[in-house]
Amino acid sequence: MLMLVILWGAGPAGAQVPSSEQTDRRQERLTRVQDGRPPAMDRQFHRARAAWRTGSSLLEAKARLDRVLRALPKDTEARKLRAKVLLEMGRSAEALSDAERATELASNDGEAHLLRAEAAREQSRFETARRALDAAADHLPAEDAALHARLSWNALLLGRLDQAEAFGRVALQLDSTSAPAYRQLARVFLERERPGEAAAVLARGLRAKALRPRALREDEHLRRLTDHPRLRELVE
Repeated sequence: MLMLVILWGAGPAGAQVPSSEQTDRRQERLTRVQDGRPPAMDRQFHRARAAWRTGSSLLEAKARLDRVLRALPKDTEARKLRAKVLLEMGRSAEALSDAERATELASNDGEAHLLRAEAAREQSRFETARRALDAAADHLPAEDAALHARLSWNALLLGRLDQAEAFGRVALQLDSTSAPAYRQLARVFLERERPGEAAAVLARGLRAKALRPRALREDEHLRRLTDHPRLRELVE
């Protein structure tokens, strides 16, 4: 079995995890003027989002979100964003608390359940993580490729290979230009000892210009495939 390690915001040497940022951008318009968030708190929220997104300061992002949530404890988007920040800070117990509260506030929010699964898995609470993953699967927005790729990644880490493959396929069907979707489905095939199918997926991504040869050569899991007959000419 592959040694799979979560590396949020990993550099070229690490596996590139399907990003919550892509989904976050889609939600930005919906949350820019959220009901009940005064302008001052809305500015704090979006400055926190910018600090998190750019990686300039997780501490700044958390401090701003703390202020928002002290004033607006039922702000689901702020609650989810703080869970993301806390996960990146390695504070998974606090992230789990925020994610659980977010699912209470918005039980149909697929990303809230996915964040709960991610935080619970980091806490080695695997049964909780599996239940949360199932809830996320039931409530993911049908058109959101990034969330489907993240769910596939988490299912893979929990050893749920059928689920990982199914959601990886959906992610790629939803967005054939998504590099994370190609990489994620290829990782699932590698884990299932189907290197030919993994290579075929990557070849498709390379031909579509969604993937770069250098990114594959530097990916700790996928670089073993660069000598595969289906890829050799494409990565030279």
